[in-house]
Amino acid sequence: MANQQASPTDAKRNAQPVITNAPSGPQKKLTQDPFSFAQYRFPLDLGETPRNLHYIKFTPCIQEKSSYQVKTAGLSAADTNRASGSSGLAGKTDPFGALTGAAVSGILGTIGAAEAVIDNAGLAVQAGFGNKAALGEIAGEAAKNSIGGLVAGAIVTAIDLSRKTRRAASSICLYMPDTVTNQLVNDYDAVSLTAALGRAGLAAQGMSSVGSSLSETLAGLTGANPTFGLGGGGSPGTGGGFGAEIGGAIAEKTGQFGAGITDVLLFSAGLAQNPQVELLFKNIQNREFLFDFKFAPRNAKEAAAIRNIIKEFRFHAAPEIPENSSGRYFIPPSEFDIEFMIGQGQNSNLPRISTCVLQGIDVNYGSAGQWTAFQDGMPVEISLQLRFKEVEIMHKKLIKDGY
Repeated sequence: MANQQASPTDAKRNAQPVITNAPSGPQKKLTQDPFSFAQYRFPLDLGETPRNLHYIKFTPCIQEKSSYQVKTAGLSAADTNRASGSSGLAGKTDPFGALTGAAVSGILGTIGAAEAVIDNAGLAVQAGFGNKAALGEIAGEAAKNSIGGLVAGAIVTAIDLSRKTRRAASSICLYMPDTVTNQLVNDYDAVSLTAALGRAGLAAQGMSSVGSSLSETLAGLTGANPTFGLGGGGSPGTGGGFGAEIGGAIAEKTGQFGAGITDVLLFSAGLAQNPQVELLFKNIQNREFLFDFKFAPRNAKEAAAIRNIIKEFRFHAAPEIPENSSGRYFIPPSEFDIEFMIGQGQNSNLPRISTCVLQGIDVNYGSAGQWTAFQDGMPVEISLQLRFKEVEIMHKKLIKDGY
């Protein structure tokens, strides 16, 4: 490689691994493990010279069940936030708060009983007249709700949504990419109050606009009062639309008309239904981060470091099949804590990033514009794109704490 012409010198492309102290004793075998999570820097003097004072640090968070575990440094950022209360779940390992299995069973039993009253209203009437079959069916529904509540309570109690990872005592440090973006994306849904409120809304809003008794309005459906007729009779303030909607609902139930009959009757009355759309907040999306890096090795050491860095990311992004297993299950991929650094400390001028999953890796071994390699086959220039997604959603408390 020394005889080959490399790309122009660029300080941020100088790479060389910085290996942690090798373990001794029973852990000595870890020195033979290519994934013993050595610390890598790119370039070597990151954080030490004014030219390379700013950099980005990636720390793997290894799954507790992984066979490749080595020395770990503690909880991931996401679990630290949860323990401290920044995530809104202080001291909790699940989002269900202090609900016990008994509490869950009781709440679900109440909901089930209310649903049973609605679903089995006809059976209740029959049971009131001494219908034993109806009584038996109602009792069966009650027993099913009771058993379902107990099972649900046991399942909720068993749920533990902590991340199941341990933060590694090593990291990969790379130069700051050219683009660092931070987006918050909220999801809002357009909800039609007319559709959501259904017949209840029709009754409330229709009667308030009609300003008459229900008997007078319903009489209009038969043509006894032309003011409330189904066709062109009536004005918006006298209930023409109300009569059309009721007539349309009844017409659809007959099976003789299609779903558009209500709109046709409203059109006949010179009206159209107002969907009464409201924009309602639904969710905030998990933040996503995209980082692009370029590597241009100038010697064999730099080439080896680049290969190791790319392999580390690929290794941690892949799932694992447990040893001595049938292969039915995966151990999920590692996660990453990402920090913006300045010198030896964190850069407080940039928002922090919580624990992320590595969604995708794109490696282009011909990023020089065409395939160009040294005599040993090492590409002259390699580009690396990393796509991360944060496991926590942002809310006011996290942002207040610096995220």
